[in-house]
Amino acid sequence: MHWIHITDELGIIASVFFTYLMTFMMAGYLTFLVPALFGAQLILTIVLTKGEICPGQRGRIHKMLPVLLVGWLVAAIAQPLAVLPLLALAFFTMKVKTGKTRDAGPIKVLYGSDVLAFVCWLVLLPTLNMPEIAISLVAIALYGSALAHALLTFARTRLQAFHRILPFVGFISAILTILFMIWQIMTLGQVKSSHHMVEIITALALMVIGLVIWAGHILLNKKANNWQLATALVVLVFSAGLQLVLF
Repeated sequence: MHWIHITDELGIIASVFFTYLMTFMMAGYLTFLVPALFGAQLILTIVLTKGEICPGQRGRIHKMLPVLLVGWLVAAIAQPLAVLPLLALAFFTMKVKTGKTRDAGPIKVLYGSDVLAFVCWLVLLPTLNMPEIAISLVAIALYGSALAHALLTFARTRLQAFHRILPFVGFISAILTILFMIWQIMTLGQVKSSHHMVEIITALALMVIGLVIWAGHILLNKKANNWQLATALVVLVFSAGLQLVLF
């Protein structure tokens, strides 16, 4: 029964992540996908190495790492350099003993994968203008936090602080994203941006809806659940997909 439960959870995660990836599979999708993966991986690294969690929790979080591997594989289609964090994270995932990540795992390899993920993001910057760089930078916090929060919840983490910290990070990041979107609209000019006003307004509306769903457990004083965070993640990703019209 335990394995059936894990299989069902992985199926849900796979469905959500498939939507996540397909929305990004358009021109410029790396602008959001790479920082999202980097941000989520960084948060999971902190939890695995610094979090005061029991071996069982650490093992369940470790089982979420293949989701990031799928993301890096998709990123590698358009950016071959993404193979490096993919291989490093895959090596860590295969070698580490589930439940003993902090004590027995090749931690340096995990850190190396984080560094390589950051390098992948840096490689994107020369192709972007300043507002786009700012939006992509904030995406590390916004979409990275959303993805990490969903994975941690599916892993049934007991780190309750993250259920408040990550939505707060997302809220601040969303405000910055809106400001940087306005900057990008001003950079493009009124004529060009006016052709995409429907997409822009829809993207902003979806971002607000996604944030409300994301923070729903705080607003209603309830426990965060898998479907809530999965839905919030999907809504935010569709918002990101619409934002790509500005790139």
